[in-house]
Amino acid sequence: MIRLMGLQFRIIYKKGKDNIAADALSRVGQMMAIQAVSSVQPAWIQEVLNSYTIGTQAQQLLQRLAITSPNNQGYLLEKGLIWHQGKVWICSNLALQRKIIVTCHSSALGGHSRIVAAYYRLKKTFCMEGYEARCGEFC
Repeated sequence: MIRLMGLQFRIIYKKGKDNIAADALSRVGQMMAIQAVSSVQPAWIQEVLNSYTIGTQAQQLLQRLAITSPNNQGYLLEKGLIWHQGKVWICSNLALQRKIIVTCHSSALGGHSRIVAAYYRLKKTFCMEGYEARCGEFC
């Protein structure tokens, strides 16, 4: 559910003659073509990464994790994101924390859930300080 947050989708219509099922012979030409690999990264991940550059606590943690990852406190650095005990670690950036809480509560995925449901959804995915109190402000 959370993985789809921030992604933008585009539905493309194909006319009848272009929208046919591929058979083994029609795929031969594709093998000759250059294949491209792309990756999709939700917008919220980039915002989390940007918040790490501002926070002093995040900078210190990144420096320690560059030497030893995972460390003995349970922090892990993977693809630029800091993880703590299997959850994405969010630094003490209040604006980002509020944005994540509001998105988790009022997005199509959150469905305007109540405080307890939003809190447990956040707690399952993110590790951030004080979101118990801030959850009540938005839910």
